[in-house]
Amino acid sequence: MHDPELPDHPPTGAGPDWSDSTGDDSALGRVAEKIEQAAAWYTEQIHAERRRPAPDPDRVEQLLAERAACTTALRDLPEATAQELERIEALYDARLNEITGA
Repeated sequence: MHDPELPDHPPTGAGPDWSDSTGDDSALGRVAEKIEQAAAWYTEQIHAERRRPAPDPDRVEQLLAERAACTTALRDLPEATAQELERIEALYDARLNEITGA
């Protein structure tokens, strides 16, 4: 369902196919999936915060900034070297652990 409050959030499945030609996830695909998971979490939190009776505008602003950072990371991912992919993957592993508590 389209949420007019979140116009920049693409529908599920609308993103690029990050898998390699064999169908196995490449390093690029793994990293992209982690970034997309983080972006989805931020989107859920933005939506939940905006639905609260008294939303915290500072929290919304921070969540929007974090989601924008995910979007930028995804955009720049195809140009990343193998070493940069490892660094980005470690960063998003840590971020996902932090935000989801998993």
